[in-house]
Amino acid sequence: MSSATQLRLFNSTDAGSGPNPPAITETEQLLKEFRQARCAARAHPKSVRREVSQLRSLARDAELRDEPSTLGALASDMALVARLLLDPPRPIARATGRARLVAVQRFVLFASPLLGLDAAAQLDRLDRLLPATRSSGWHDAGTIVSGAVGRRRRLRPTLEAADLERIVGKVATAESGAHTRRDTALVAMSCFSGLRPEEIAALCWDQVSRECSPGGQAEVRILVSRGGGQVRIPVPPIAAHALAGVAASLESNLGHLSGPVFRARGRGGRALGYRTVRSIVSEACSRAGYPGTEAADLRSAFAASLKAKGLSDHEVAEVLGLARVRSVDRLLRRHRELQAQRRVREILDRSS
Repeated sequence: MSSATQLRLFNSTDAGSGPNPPAITETEQLLKEFRQARCAARAHPKSVRREVSQLRSLARDAELRDEPSTLGALASDMALVARLLLDPPRPIARATGRARLVAVQRFVLFASPLLGLDAAAQLDRLDRLLPATRSSGWHDAGTIVSGAVGRRRRLRPTLEAADLERIVGKVATAESGAHTRRDTALVAMSCFSGLRPEEIAALCWDQVSRECSPGGQAEVRILVSRGGGQVRIPVPPIAAHALAGVAASLESNLGHLSGPVFRARGRGGRALGYRTVRSIVSEACSRAGYPGTEAADLRSAFAASLKAKGLSDHEVAEVLGLARVRSVDRLLRRHRELQAQRRVREILDRSS
């Protein structure tokens, strides 16, 4: 996983003022080695990312409880792990609790030899500390962990194209000063392109190019790496104009710039971090009246706007840079459900 996609384990009030504390270094090193070991064992990349994410969540929960929060300490203290699995400081879904248990078990198997511990004994102690019910089959040991039935995520808005334009328009009304053009372009790219937040944070000018479309018109395209290959994503006019505004603020044009597109404050030319990109987009969504909106909601609304213009699912997938049409189906699921509800309501209104 690249640094652009990974949040820091702990917030630091004086980040950048010195080297990381030893606790963070130890945790990150263990996570790096665990990730490499799981990949070498041919585990699916999504499974590895999920396990690493759940281990980080456990470490954060331990910190919230003022308990030892390094992964080395967690791998050595099964009583602490059991308490975190049975009584997390924040409500979680049952599926999340089970995912954390699996992640811990696999991490203990990996880390115990490094820490001079007996992995089998550690897992046996964890099993004894966790309550259990009758097993339902070979795939289920009956171990009970915390978690409520269903997902804990709140319902998010189903946005339309007009909502995306409203979100972009709210950036210019904010007190962002010299960074208004940058933030407007960043939010426009989030709303009107297939780019994900980590790709926007890592975007450089040499990935942006002007090309001639089949219709003879010049259009902006962005080259990104996905699935082991290179994908060229077209940029709609509203986002392309915002990018041109950023280039104009740098007293150049799209073809004569280098380095990060979205830069942090200062003269070093450092790219914005992943967390900052998400914060800027989240703030714009909140000002527009859509709090809690996530990047997937923006891509979903953009896909729905493309469908409304008459594009097929295959064409939408090409514009978004998606390898599978079924990904478009997932993005459009809530919009199609909403359209079905509206059609039923219209029929009922006509019949009444």
